Amino acid sequence: MKVTVEKQEGNKIHLEIEVDGQGISEQYHTSLNYYSRQVKVQGFRKGKVPKHIVEQQIDTDSLKREIFQDVMARSYQDALQQQQIESIAEPSVQAVQAEIGKDFIFKAVVEVRPEVSLGEYSGLSVVVAPKEAISDEKIDEQLDMLRRQHAVMVPVEDRGAELGDVVTLRIEGTIEGEPIDLGESQEMNIELKEDSFVRGFSDQIIGLKAGEEKNFDLTFPADYHIEDLRDKPISFAVKVHDVKAVELPAIDDEFAKSVGEFENLDGLKERINSDLDELLEDQFEIRRQQKVLDAVVANAEVEVPESMLSRELFAMWQMGEGAQLQNAKVSEPTLRASLMNWMQREDMKETARQRIKTTLVLGAIARAEGITISQEEVDSEIQEMADSYQIPVAQVKQQLEQEGRTVALMDELLSYKIIDWVLENNEVQIGEEEAAAESEAELAEQTA
Repeated sequence: MKVTVEKQEGNKIHLEIEVDGQGISEQYHTSLNYYSRQVKVQGFRKGKVPKHIVEQQIDTDSLKREIFQDVMARSYQDALQQQQIESIAEPSVQAVQAEIGKDFIFKAVVEVRPEVSLGEYSGLSVVVAPKEAISDEKIDEQLDMLRRQHAVMVPVEDRGAELGDVVTLRIEGTIEGEPIDLGESQEMNIELKEDSFVRGFSDQIIGLKAGEEKNFDLTFPADYHIEDLRDKPISFAVKVHDVKAVELPAIDDEFAKSVGEFENLDGLKERINSDLDELLEDQFEIRRQQKVLDAVVANAEVEVPESMLSRELFAMWQMGEGAQLQNAKVSEPTLRASLMNWMQREDMKETARQRIKTTLVLGAIARAEGITISQEEVDSEIQEMADSYQIPVAQVKQQLEQEGRTVALMDELLSYKIIDWVLENNEVQIGEEEAAAESEAELAEQTA
């Protein structure tokens, strides 16, 4: 196999791969021999049909295409290994010469990891705001959430809907006379409060009784989760199926016993305090990590290719707005419109670009510092997973392989190890971030 490599602009490499045609020809004739034993042609005994007649009886174009595609896939991987090229996406391939009896030649445009120019990535000092304190108000908020989770819904028929009630509605919406796809929200239960569904929606429902209908106009807010509906005027037609009052339990010792194994209300508050403390600690740790990573990434130079940006945007949409819409069971056209708008949003592009840069910079640091993940570390993680789920290690390994998550697990462990290295080799001070930012700005002006 002959491979010609040509570096292209950006992060792409052009390969021209030439494969000896003799092996391909042998593979083709081996296939013909197989079919000669299968086809039945009058005047010939089974297995004795000449190859040129066999070719008339079968779809040779499909057979050749299958053979060349198989050779292309194998030789492309061999070429990457031979040239020590690390591809990050499926290649764009084009056959140049694909004839039985001749050498097979094809071209492949390969996307590789962009080059990263690392700046200072150790010895930096950043300032992070301290962990948020736990207030009585926060504990009360958690108690109120628990209270609502254990509320009782009581149907009401002698009055109209009030704030705090839960109503079951049939909803239809139109924009400029055209119906919009609201998915499952066309039949929905909604708690009447200020920010329910679309701002101002609850105000229009207040006073309606079961069986009543109403038409009204609103405007989608500028931050609505479906971007192409933002700031759009919408006409609603609603029908109330039923109204239910929400009866909240009293917050006392009996309530504490009903929501868990607590002797009294003080015990429940202690648990809430502990859980909040753990949550706030996790949030602080995320901010600490992000502050250091942002500083390291800001010192590096790397161009993010459009192809990588598009893939990251699509992944973000799938995890965010796309998942919300799919859960609502909206139509395919609505999903496509949402994705198209998402891919054009500058705020999402900037977020995606920063995520990609962070990944690329961490990878460059790992290569510069020789940070790797060992098989022992992978085995240790798998052992912990097995212990956690109380299943055999072999079963965990089998499940990871079946789901194609073994490599993902190794990547995740390596990412944690790189981040740990970065955090250990940079200083984090606890203080007011705003003051630190002002100090940095003043220093920049003095040295300018």
